[in-house]
Amino acid sequence: MKRTPVNRISKKRAAQLADYHSLIVKLRLLCYNRSELSGEMADWQTDWFVEPHHIGGRIGKKFLDPYNIILVTRHEHDIEEGKVKGVKVGEEELYRIVRAIRIGQGFEEV
Repeated sequence: MKRTPVNRISKKRAAQLADYHSLIVKLRLLCYNRSELSGEMADWQTDWFVEPHHIGGRIGKKFLDPYNIILVTRHEHDIEEGKVKGVKVGEEELYRIVRAIRIGQGFEEV
């Protein structure tokens, strides 16, 4: 019996990745590659790019929802995910911040 390797990414997710990457590039351009939380620039840890943080997770339609994604620095991302100590902003506040930013950027509300 021949063994085949298990796919690391599902076919459904692989189909979404092209749209996801173009969305992230668009969001980075709109925020001038600065954190949407603090306005700080990214550092060498992330190749000078801010990182997308999915506020409510990546499940289902939330993966491609611009109202669920905030661009933050590596340190802010680690704080929000509880990896390092710091003051978390919290989900509700992040959604409020992102909603105001996305409306200003011209995204339609879902």
